[in-house]
Amino acid sequence: MQYKPGDKVRFLNEKGGGTVMKILNDFMVSVAIEDGFEIPTLSSNLVLVEQGNNQQAIFTHETEKKQEPKVQVPPVTEETEAASSLSKPSTGQDIAHGIYLCYVPADQQWLVTGNIEIFLVNYTVYDLLYSLFLKNEEGGFSGIDYGVLPKESKVRIETIVHEDLNTWTSGTVQLLLHKDTNEKLLMPVSANFRIKGSKFYREDSFHEFGLLRNKKSIVYTLCELDRVQSTAEFLLAQKEGDMPMPEKAKQFRPESIIDLYQTAPREAEIDLHISALRDRYDQLSPHEILTIQLTTFERLLDSALACNYAKVVFIHGIGNGSLKEAIIQKIREYSDIEFRNAPFTRYGNGAIELILHQNL
Repeated sequence: MQYKPGDKVRFLNEKGGGTVMKILNDFMVSVAIEDGFEIPTLSSNLVLVEQGNNQQAIFTHETEKKQEPKVQVPPVTEETEAASSLSKPSTGQDIAHGIYLCYVPADQQWLVTGNIEIFLVNYTVYDLLYSLFLKNEEGGFSGIDYGVLPKESKVRIETIVHEDLNTWTSGTVQLLLHKDTNEKLLMPVSANFRIKGSKFYREDSFHEFGLLRNKKSIVYTLCELDRVQSTAEFLLAQKEGDMPMPEKAKQFRPESIIDLYQTAPREAEIDLHISALRDRYDQLSPHEILTIQLTTFERLLDSALACNYAKVVFIHGIGNGSLKEAIIQKIREYSDIEFRNAPFTRYGNGAIELILHQNL
C-alpha cells in the first residue's frame, strides 16, 4: 500500500502506531510515534487507520490511494520475530555450512497460493552482519533490512503475499562474518540473487529444508563458508590479478538428482525421449509428453547448477523440432548458460550441449 505524509497508521507486528512523516523509498516510510521519535518502518508492516488531511497531502505527489491486499501475518512469537535456533538437518541431508535465503509458504498445505515468509539463515559458527537490498524498477537498489544474526540461527525478514513476489525476486545481500577468535579473517561477501517468479507457482519447486524443520521451501545459497576467501587469499589474488567476482546465489536442492546421470566429473547426459522417462506413455497426448519432457529438463538443469556441474548434454531426438525449440526458450530464462549442438559424430542432430559458465 502507498502511504503519504500525514496518514495515521498502526503497526501490524506490535502495539501502537503513529503518523507517517516522510517516504523513505518504495518500501519504507518514517513513522512518528507518541513520544516524538521517528521509526523507519516497512510499508507492509503498517495498517492505515486514517488518511491525512489536504494540508498534509502537499508533501507528496500521491493524490489517489489504491487499496492492495494486506498481508495476514501470523501471531508474533519469539520463534518468528527474533533470531531463533536452527533445526538439525535430518539424516541424509547434506547441507553445506553457509548463508541461505529461504522462501517458506506460511501454510504448508497451500504452497503456491498462501503467504510467503522470507528467512535469512546463518548456518555457520560465525555471527553474521547483513544488509538486504532489493532491485527497484529504476534499476537501483532499495535498502530493506539490516542487522546481526547469531551463529546457527535464522531470522524472518518479512511475510508477503503472492502479489508482491516480483518485488522480492531480485536483489543483493551483503554479508560480513565475525567471530571473537579467528585463525583467519574472512572477506565480506556481496551475493546477488535473481529468482524466476514462475517457480513460486509450481509445487515441485518447493523442497524440504532440514534447517527449517523440514518445511517445504525455495532456498537459495548466498554463500558457502568454505568458498569465502580469507583476507590473505584475497590479497594474493589481487597481487596476481585474479580478482574474485561477486557471489551469485544458487538454488539449494537437497536432492542431487543430477548425479544419477553423471558421465564424467561435473558432466552429465540426460535422455529426454518419453520412452526413457515413462514406462507407459501410449495414452499420453503430445502436449502431456512435451510437458513431462520440459519439466524433467528444468528440474535436472536446476540440479546441475546447484551441484556445480559444468557441462550437461540433453538428448531431445529429431521429431518435429518442438522439444528442441522449447528447450532453447527455457535456456534463455537463465543467465551464463551457453548452448550448442552436441557432437554430431555421437548424437547426430538429436542433442544439445549446455555449458554452465557460472560453475566454471
